Parts: sequence; C-alpha cells; structure tokens
Amino acid sequence: MSSQPELNDRQISTLNRRTFLRLAVGGAAGAFLVSCSVPPAPSSGGQPAAGVAENKPVSVFECCWDANHIEAGKELYKDFQAKNPNIAVTEFWPAPGDEWATELLSKVAANEQIDVIWWCSSHHKFAEEGRLLDLKDLVDSDSSFSLDVFQPVGVDFSYDKPKRGGALWGIPTNYATVLLWYNMNMFDKAGVAYPTKDWTYADLLNTATALTKDTDGDGTPDEWGFGIPQDSWYIQPVIEAMGGGMVNVDNDKPCLLTEQASIDALQWLQDLFYKHKVAPTPADMAGMGSSAMLISNKLAMGFWPEWGQREFLSSHTDVGLNYGVSILPKGPAGQITNYWAGITSITSTAADPHAAWEVVKFITSDEYQRKMTVTLPESPAARIETARAGFEEVETYPDDRSALLESPKYGHQYYGVARYGKEMLDIVKPGLDPVWEGKVAPAAVVDDICSKVAAKVAELKKTAGSSMMGICRSCPT
Repeated sequence: MSSQPELNDRQISTLNRRTFLRLAVGGAAGAFLVSCSVPPAPSSGGQPAAGVAENKPVSVFECCWDANHIEAGKELYKDFQAKNPNIAVTEFWPAPGDEWATELLSKVAANEQIDVIWWCSSHHKFAEEGRLLDLKDLVDSDSSFSLDVFQPVGVDFSYDKPKRGGALWGIPTNYATVLLWYNMNMFDKAGVAYPTKDWTYADLLNTATALTKDTDGDGTPDEWGFGIPQDSWYIQPVIEAMGGGMVNVDNDKPCLLTEQASIDALQWLQDLFYKHKVAPTPADMAGMGSSAMLISNKLAMGFWPEWGQREFLSSHTDVGLNYGVSILPKGPAGQITNYWAGITSITSTAADPHAAWEVVKFITSDEYQRKMTVTLPESPAARIETARAGFEEVETYPDDRSALLESPKYGHQYYGVARYGKEMLDIVKPGLDPVWEGKVAPAAVVDDICSKVAAKVAELKKTAGSSMMGICRSCPT
C-alpha cells in the first residue's frame, strides 16, 4: 500500500504467470469453492453479531504494509480481541517485499483457512469462482452499519455489476484517484497563474506550453510544462473526459478505443510529446522519475494519485518545494478521474460469517483506518470522515487541499482493476506502445487492439474463473 515512484500498468496488474498457473488453476484452489449464501444476523451498538459463538476463529489476510504499519495493526487487533473475547482473530501480514497475490494464492493452494481478505489486488477472479460471500444480507440486517459513510463511488466499485447490481463483494476500505499536482515555484518564476478547478484540457496545454523552456539554447527543452506516464491508469480519465473510453467488459462492445472521441483523445496525448513537445519522453527524462523532475524544478505539472502528498510534502520541508494540487481538468464529457478501491471481503468458506463480519466492520472503522492511513500516512481511507480528518485536520500544507477530498466525486472505475483487467491491460498496453514511441498515429493501432480485446472477452466469458488475478505491487519495505 505504500507510495511508489511510479504507478504503472505492470505494477498494477502483474502476477507471475508461472506462480499463478501452479497455484490457481484447478487442484487445491478448487477446495476453496462452496455456497455463497449466508443467513442474516443483526448486530448493534458495536457488540458481536447475534449468533456469534464463543471463541469463533476468524483468519484475516491483511493488505500490503510496511513494518511500522504491521506493528501498529497488530496492536489494533489486540484491542479488538480484548473487546470481543468471543472472536479469536488470527492475522496474516505479508512480509515487506513479498508479492501480495502470490502469498494469497499460496495459502489457497495449501488449503489454509481464510475468512477475511483486505484486497491489495483485484477481487474479481475470486468472486467469479464463487470464493467470496455476498455481503448484502449482512449489511441490510445490521442496524449499526451503513454504507453511506463511505464514498459512493467506492460502494459502487464493491458491487458485482454497474449501478450497484448483483452481489456486494466487499466494503470499500481505501482508494486512489488521479490528481493534477504542480510546482508553484516554476509557475511563480514564469508569472503564470496556478491551475484552477475550472480548467479545461485546453488550459492545461496552453499553460504547459508557456512553462516549457529551453534554458540553455540547445534546441531541446530543459524544463517541461506537463508530464503524464504513458499508462492506462493516467490516460483513461483524459480519454473519458474527452468523450471516449478504453475498455468496459460489461458492454456488448467491450473496446471503446475505435470511437472517434477516443482516437482524438489519444492523438491529443501523443501530440503532447511529439508535436507540442511540452511533455518529456522517457528519453528526455534520462532515467529520472517524473516526481523527481517536479521536485528539481524540471517539470511544472503532472498526474499522480493521492500519494503525491507524501512524495512532495517531505520535499517541501527538505528542499523548499512549494506545490499545489487540483482536480483534473474538464473535457467535453465533464470532469473525470480514475477511482480504484481496495475492498475488504468475506470468503465463502468463512467458518462463521457473522464473526467475520464483525472483523470487516473493525477493519473499515474510523478507529482502524485513522491509525493505519492518517496517523501512519498511507493511501487514504474510503470512509469519508477518516479521509477528511487526514486531509483537513492533520495535513497543513498545501493551503488548499480541497481537491484531495473532491477528487473521488468525479471517479470512474479503472478498467485495469475491473473484471478481466489483467488480460485487458496485457492487450492494450503493448498495443499502444508504438503510439507513445511516436512511431504511428493512434488511428493506426486501435482496430487491432479492439479486435483482440473483443476476442479475449468472449473467450473469458465462456468459462467462469478463467481470468487471471492481478496485483498492485510488492509489499513496501
């Protein structure tokens, strides 16, 4: 869960294929499949749910954390255990540096009991194979619990189908969006106005042009106005704001890249690098990450998730970086960002679903999330009050932090962590690489990409559970 220098398609989706095939195809993994129904049992006042027998075991597979978070989390579980002596919780914490999904699948293959999972990966494969419990009955029968305390888009993400259709596979726990971060020092030096929430993408381009400079007169820019990684996580919101789309496997036509609005948006993005030359190519960056470029006054603006606050705040203190953050610009289709929720689920093999439900409520509580995401900074909590506490009460810089709270309101689900996301990224990323290398125009590659997407979606829909499971990244050290 810790912040990383970049968030790219491979970090978001890659799971070692050999490991996956060994662990997840048939065999021991099949022992994980049982019925997905559970009788409702109400609870109230934070007391254990009715029907929870004494010393009922609940095994929790936790999210990715560094050593400090793991230590704090263990203490929180001790407190929970003291308040709930009739629930015997066993937590498993993937070690810093481990691949989260590999650890999970290893436990499944070994037939180890897992009752609760806080996902650091896409949950859809497990849901498709019948490994997760539909939580709707537990939620509806619990008067002490409400989904209204979570960001609406996070709740949407947790359902199986669009518009909150089908099963509820988990409770939104943490999240990421994409925001526009900017170096105020470079804006001030150039006498250029800062980004506003009313910006359009035309405003972004015009400002990036004004801030791109060849300071040594060698014909090549030394300072760039805007940087955007050439990854679906970052380009999807631009394409959608401009009226297009990338992939939606629930559509009859799953690939949207052949739509004219999508092609035009891809062309606009390519032009940033090769026509307007306001964005540095990988060759221009010469191995320097985009975060480091912004910190060192070589990049005026860029797209990052909320962890940009952790990345840049230390540089504000250490090297005098003055920075700001805004929601993404508007396009013809409005203001859109990506949204990715980590959810907490109960497995369909849970020994006591009602006991497991008490643990899920604990993990998603303000108490747990405030310690694990605010006191020890991490990806923000999907619980509204907890995120607000972090960005309004604890943080003090930059002065205007409203974008950090507003961004989820414009969130659309990222296709890379939706159903079949791993397979879709494996087609779209290499298909678009020639565009980002400046070799071809987007119009030259989208037909082939969409043909492959449609064929793969049709193949996957024939056999439930045939999809791969992606992973966000290795656990932080």
